[in-house]
Amino acid sequence: MNPRRITPALFLALAGLVPAMPSHAGIETLVVPYVATEDIVYGQKEGMGLTLDVLQPGKEADRNGKGIVLISSGSWKSHKSNIAEEVAEFRKDHWAMGLLKNGYTAFVVRHGSGTRFQVPEMIEDVRRAVRFIRLHAAEYRVDPDQLGITSGSSGGHLALMAGLTGDDGNPDSKDPVERVSSRTQAIVAWFPPTDLINWGGPDGYKMIQTVRPDLFKEIFGEITDLTAQLKSISPIYFVTPDDPPLLLIHGDQDKTVPVQQSEILKAKFEETQLPVKLIVQPGGPHTYWDGIEEDYTDVNGWFKQYLE
Repeated sequence: MNPRRITPALFLALAGLVPAMPSHAGIETLVVPYVATEDIVYGQKEGMGLTLDVLQPGKEADRNGKGIVLISSGSWKSHKSNIAEEVAEFRKDHWAMGLLKNGYTAFVVRHGSGTRFQVPEMIEDVRRAVRFIRLHAAEYRVDPDQLGITSGSSGGHLALMAGLTGDDGNPDSKDPVERVSSRTQAIVAWFPPTDLINWGGPDGYKMIQTVRPDLFKEIFGEITDLTAQLKSISPIYFVTPDDPPLLLIHGDQDKTVPVQQSEILKAKFEETQLPVKLIVQPGGPHTYWDGIEEDYTDVNGWFKQYLE
């Protein structure tokens, strides 16, 4: 395999947050050589493979032996980006490059997409991906006991759900993957949904029903008890004292996921006496904002503190 370069636009596309975009003229570029192993099957459903890509710093000497799970998800849909074709000139200001530059191995995980599959199934997909990565950690030369997880928007939501509901595996399972722990050791979530019942305020989901009456059907398929179903996929209700340290990053002008979602999860972590930090970007919208690279130092610092 030949070393390749990862673009900030590419990573956002991998994360399912925005379409791949060309670089802007005049912006400083920074080449980060990496090696990609694509389309590794970590599971299957309905005869279709669930896949992930592995991105590693190009030189083995530059790898720190720590793995970060990056969930490819936007609006709870996961897409395959063609890494080879999308490599081009790129901006320096994307933290995925910072992770590679600082030696991390990135596992880009794709889950079963809506509307064919529902959110509870996606959470199970991500848990399985973590188990698979841990089982095969030696192959990728990462520490199985030191895995981080991250993404933004719906991917941030899935990262939180997987990170807060990790378990030790089922020792009686016939599937060797399912016998492995799905626990992660640190979480970074960008502008994530955290409480789908109290969206922006008490019982905020009722407003969503008015604006997007189809949304909850897409999430769950059949609606039986909406309040209970929303609670079952809201990270804030799964916080326990043994959860991983959490870094949240959110723009205060986010019109898609209100910053309140990160604020209330931060408060819940503090109440539970868990390590947590919230970075609020003044004027920041959903997904990407100018100067976002200033937060990458905190991201790298968070993973360095809790994974090393």
